[in-house]
Amino acid sequence: DSVKTIGPWAFYGCTSLTSLTIPARVKAIGRDALGKTSENLVVSVAAGSYAEQYCKENNIAYKYID
Repeated sequence: DSVKTIGPWAFYGCTSLTSLTIPARVKAIGRDALGKTSENLVVSVAAGSYAEQYCKENNIAYKYID
C-alpha cells in the first residue's frame, strides 16, 4: 500500500512476468522499469493514471483495474 514509485530497471528482464498491477497512487516509474519483460505481460492500471500513460508511451499492454 505504500509504494509510490517504481525504480529504474525494477522488473527489467523478468521474462516470466505476465501480469502486474500498478495502483493509481504510483506517481513515478523509472527508466526501463518494465524493459525486456515477457511479451505476454499485461499491466493492470487505473484509468487516467500515471501507469496508464507509462504503458502507452512504452508500448506495454495494459487493462483497466475493475
